[in-house]
Amino acid sequence: MMRTFRTMKVKQTNASLMSVLVWTFTFLFTARTEEILRAISEMIPRTEVYTLVGHPAQLPCDITTEFVNDEVALVLWYNNKSPSPLYSLDARRGSLRNSRHWRSDEMASRAYFNIKNIPAYLALDPVTEDDEGVFTCRVDFYKSRTRYQEVGVNLIVPPSKPVIHDETGQAQQSLIGPYNEGDTLSLSCEVHGGNPQPNVTWWRESVLLDNSMEIKSSSIVRNILKIPSLQRHDLMAAFICEASNNNLTSPFSTSVTVDMNFRPLEVHLVEEGLHLSAGKPAEIECYTAGSRPPATISWWKGNVRLMTAKSVVSVNGNATTSILTFTPNLGDNGVYLSCAAENHLVPESDMEDGIKLEIHYTPQVFLRLGSKLRHSHIQAGNDVYFECNIRSNPTATYIGWTFKGHEIFTNTTLGIIVSNQTLVLQKVQLTNRGHYTCIATNSEGRGESNSVFLRVQYSPICEPNQEFIYRTGLDEPVRVTCKLRSDPPDVLYSWSFNNSYDNYELFSFTSKGTTSVATYTPKSKYEFGTLVCIGTNSVGTQKTPCTFEIIPAGIPEPVRNCSFINQTDDGIGVECTEGYDGGMKQQFYVEVEESLNGRLILNITSSSPWFYVKNLPSGSSFMFKIYSFNMQGKSDPVVIRGNTLQALGSRTDPGTNWTVPINAILTALVSILAVLIVIAVCAVFILKRRLIKKKDERETRNNKMHCSNCEWKGSTTIEGDSKDSLEEKCPDVIPDVKYLEVPFSSIEKDSESTKNSSQEVRKNILSATAINGQSKKPFQNYVQETVT
Repeated sequence: MMRTFRTMKVKQTNASLMSVLVWTFTFLFTARTEEILRAISEMIPRTEVYTLVGHPAQLPCDITTEFVNDEVALVLWYNNKSPSPLYSLDARRGSLRNSRHWRSDEMASRAYFNIKNIPAYLALDPVTEDDEGVFTCRVDFYKSRTRYQEVGVNLIVPPSKPVIHDETGQAQQSLIGPYNEGDTLSLSCEVHGGNPQPNVTWWRESVLLDNSMEIKSSSIVRNILKIPSLQRHDLMAAFICEASNNNLTSPFSTSVTVDMNFRPLEVHLVEEGLHLSAGKPAEIECYTAGSRPPATISWWKGNVRLMTAKSVVSVNGNATTSILTFTPNLGDNGVYLSCAAENHLVPESDMEDGIKLEIHYTPQVFLRLGSKLRHSHIQAGNDVYFECNIRSNPTATYIGWTFKGHEIFTNTTLGIIVSNQTLVLQKVQLTNRGHYTCIATNSEGRGESNSVFLRVQYSPICEPNQEFIYRTGLDEPVRVTCKLRSDPPDVLYSWSFNNSYDNYELFSFTSKGTTSVATYTPKSKYEFGTLVCIGTNSVGTQKTPCTFEIIPAGIPEPVRNCSFINQTDDGIGVECTEGYDGGMKQQFYVEVEESLNGRLILNITSSSPWFYVKNLPSGSSFMFKIYSFNMQGKSDPVVIRGNTLQALGSRTDPGTNWTVPINAILTALVSILAVLIVIAVCAVFILKRRLIKKKDERETRNNKMHCSNCEWKGSTTIEGDSKDSLEEKCPDVIPDVKYLEVPFSSIEKDSESTKNSSQEVRKNILSATAINGQSKKPFQNYVQETVT
């Protein structure tokens, strides 16, 4: 009984210990698991984004690769509210640029993953309250390990815009009142919503007036502003109510401006710096202060009211400045000009101030041609004179003349004579053609007349800024344009050709105004030279003709700065800069050859020096020859070498087919062939030696011939060796090539057994060649299909 009790006690003790161990292991395992999960979550980088509801947000995600040849395969976006992805970018069936975007229903109209920026980001526009939480970006690469990134989205719900009410409970905005001096001002400001709860304050410009708040309900906060007595300094004061619940955005505010009524205290017409000139606009100021609303200022010239004035109110609203824009004339001299200020809301508040006008003006100048001259008939060689009429107060003290903006003086050598208010030009030329003005100066300033254009008609002259050298080829027509300057512009043209071999007139041309176009086609090398263009108008014939050189066109220059672009495992692009075209339209073509054997694969012609060759074998080298050509011929080639990239997985994938280079195949064939020839020659040589021993002595002559042959054969290897030593060495030692050639030719002449042996050797060689040819055929077919 005692033993049984002890046994039960031991079992209970063991069970208790086992339970404790299980609980201890469970606790440690759970704690360790939580630590592991916490460590994993802490390893994921996290970015916090703060934004407002209804505003756009950018959630960054780094998709840059760790390796140069690695690319993004898949991007998935999750949030902590759903185990399913909200957005995905799938590039597994193409490049990242052509990847497919997928959005969940809740993100369909407001999410887009922008991969152009660095780092890339998921754009949410607009952000809703449901977006608050943690977003996870998962990026899968082809080679690199998967990358996780977390973005915490924190939302701020701003309060509504404050609403201001006056004493009557009416909502107020902008200007309120008017109030009289000493009145009490009471304004309440209410703000609805906002998370967290907003602070509501009253401000006067940048000065805090009241920050006490009254919470009416869970969603309404109110602040009441009271001013017991309004003073003059409260006029046009701005009272601002602000509501704010964060430091990220500007506070929401509503402001009101207090208007007050006051009569004007003073009015003054500003005379300092006043200067009036007849015919020129002038600005005269009238100042009034102390009136609110702003006093109405009226302007009077004698008994006539002037309406060309504008008023400007000071910052504090207590002063008004009226500016009259006034253009006086000579009849305004001595007239009384006044300004009156009046507040129509305040009875008997009008005030007045004024001055007598004194008018000064600069000379009024008018220029015209002499009364007996007709402008349209002035030609080179005629005499011309101008008359300058001046009206000035005070009298002009200086009279001058300008031509093309530069002042001119008397110069009898050039035929220029200045005589007070008259300008005479003797025997005018084309250099006298242009704009003339007359100037006069008095104490008020400088007056300038109207501009008169002197038109001097002249015979045609050649336009300097045009093309004078043309390039063309034989039997290639060229259009030569002749541009002239002429007054009058009606011109008759004549064209001629001239060189050291010939001189004749051309009739194949068209003309319109001051432009003529001749079409010329050289038929031989002797028909390149000079085309001469001469124009004639009503004044006369062109004195210096226009000459145009017709020279033969040449072949184009080679292309420059060639480089490879967009190299892939099956294609190469080439881009170059074109050179001079030789005077004719040029084109370009490229020849592509294999660098290994120089075999031409294809050629391409293009109108621009840009080519892209596709369907090439991967990991191969090629030579590109680029030419430029026109009707005259082609340029020297520009040669560059390039290669396609190694196909992805060609070395790492165990099941991928690989191609043996052609050099390795040829080396293997030659080695097998040499070994077979050595074995066949040795076997035939041993057989021949046995046949020689069995022949009869009667065939001594023939045996001697064979012996002599054997001795000659031995002499080709190692001198002094016996026939037996050679027989022993043949099975084990590979002899020199020279040693193999002689027995093979003698065997064909001896016996039928030798022929049978050689035939077997040839069969073995052909079979070996056929076996090795099978490994070469797939590569040849691949190259042929690619070129096609």
